[in-house]
Formats: sequence, C-alpha cells, structure tokens
Amino acid sequence: MNDSNRFPDSAFDRIAAYLPAEQRASYYRYVAHLRTLNPKDELLILAEGMAVFTCISRQLPEAVADERAKLLADFAKLCTQHETSTANATADVRAMFAAQQKLFEQNVAAWQSREQNAAHSLDRIAKRFEEAVNQAVARLQTAGAKVEAATKEHESAASRARNWVSQVTLGRKCQTWT
Repeated sequence: MNDSNRFPDSAFDRIAAYLPAEQRASYYRYVAHLRTLNPKDELLILAEGMAVFTCISRQLPEAVADERAKLLADFAKLCTQHETSTANATADVRAMFAAQQKLFEQNVAAWQSREQNAAHSLDRIAKRFEEAVNQAVARLQTAGAKVEAATKEHESAASRARNWVSQVTLGRKCQTWT
C-alpha cells in the first residue's frame, strides 16, 4: 500500500508530508488506529484538532512570510510612487511659483511704467492748468482794466448827463419863471 495516499486530502496526509520518512510508518499506524475510534470519541476529536493545528502551525509561518514579502514589496512600490509623486508635485509647485514670480515682476514693472506715465501726464496736465490759469488771470486783469476804464467813462458820461439834465432842467425852470 502506498503510504502517501492512505488518507487522500486529509490533514493527516499533510502532516505526514512534514515527517521524516522513517517516522511515517508509525504515524500511519497511529492514524489507522484513530480511524477505528467512534467519531465522537474525545481522543479522536483531540487528535484531529492537533492535526489541524499542526498543519496550520507548519504552513502559517511560510504563508505569513510570503504575505509579509508581498506587503513589503507593495509598500516599497508605494513608497517609490509617493517619492516620485512628491518630487513631481514639488517640481510643479516650484514651476508654478516661478511662473507666478515672473508674472508678478512683469506686473510690477508694468505698474511702475504706468505710474511713471501717469506722473508725467499729471506734470503735463499741471503745467497746462497753470498756463490756462495764468491766461485766465491775464484776461481777467485785462477785463478788469477794461471794466475800470469803462466805469470811468461811464462815470464821466453820467456826470455829463447829469450836468446836461441839470442844465436843461434849469433852463426850463428859468423859462417858466420868465
């Protein structure tokens, strides 16, 4: 009888695979004895539990090590992706700040140019305003002199008119008295 297929797909076969070849025969005798026991026998239940525990305890470290290796590989991959993303994001932020700095400097230069143009325009406007005010003052002075001359002429004319009216009135009064 082939020792490796006595109890196909059982926990006992998996345990037998972990045993050295010289111990397998006695192990299979023990398992054959367990098969003769009542399925509710406490010794059988205990032996099956120990078989399952033995399989798990033999397979678990290897499975945990494999899973750990996978997780470490995934973690290393994620770290690399994170470093790449961070480097790219840092480069993007630096490029964005450089572009903003350049735009800011261009705007400052444009604002300074506009401010200088505005200052020159204000100087020209102030000079023109001053010239206009000076011309207006000169015109007002001329007009004032003309008004003053006209006023003197009017006063003179008014004085002559009063004299004439007084002469005419005296002459009539004289004629009416005579």
